[in-house]
Amino acid sequence: MTSTASHSTPRTRRRILLVSSLVIGTVASLALMVASSWVPFLDWAAVVVALVAGFLATWAALVEFREWRVKAAAEAAEARAAERTRTHQLHETQRRVLTTVDARIQAIAGTLGEARAELDATKEELVGTKVTLGETQQLVSRLRGDNEALRVENTDLHRRLEAATQTEADVLALPRRRATATSTEWDALEAPTVVDLDLQRLAQPFVAEVQARHAN
Repeated sequence: MTSTASHSTPRTRRRILLVSSLVIGTVASLALMVASSWVPFLDWAAVVVALVAGFLATWAALVEFREWRVKAAAEAAEARAAERTRTHQLHETQRRVLTTVDARIQAIAGTLGEARAELDATKEELVGTKVTLGETQQLVSRLRGDNEALRVENTDLHRRLEAATQTEADVLALPRRRATATSTEWDALEAPTVVDLDLQRLAQPFVAEVQARHAN
C-alpha cells in the first residue's frame, strides 16, 4: 500500500505536468502568434514556447511509458514466478499422489501374491483330499465286495451243509427223559452217539475248507 502510494504521487505529478504543459503551451503559443501581428519577433517566442511544451509533454510521456514497461515486466516476472510456484506445487502433489498410488499397488500386489499362495495351497490340499477320498472309496468298495463274497460263501456253505445233512444224516428221534439199561450203560461209557458221529463226519471237510481259505 505505501509503495503503491509513493509510486502514484510522482506519476500523478507527471500527468499534471503533461496536461499543464500541453494546455499552457498551446494557449501561450496561440497568444504569442496573435500578438506577433503587433509586436515583431513574438512568433519566434510562440515557436519556442510550443517546443518547450512539446518537450515537457514528450518527456512526461516517455517517463510514463518507461514506468509502465517496468511495471509490466515486474508483473510478468511475478506471474512467471507464481506460475513456476504453482507448477512446482503441482509436480510435488503429483509426485506424492504417484508415491501413494505406487505404495497401494505394491500392497495390493503383496496381498494378491499371498492370496494366490493360499489358493495354491488350498488346491493342493483339495487334490490330496480327493486322492484320499478316492482311496477310501476304493477301500469301501473292496470291503463291500469282500463282505458280499463272504456272504455268498456263507450262504453256499449253509446250503451245502443243509443238503448234506438232509441226504446223509439219519437222526433218530428218541423219547426224552427215558432211561434204559442200555442207554445208561452207554452214557456211563461217555461214548459219542450216532448223531454226533454223523455230524462230525459231515462237518469235517467243510471246516477244513474254511480253515484253508482263512489261512490263504
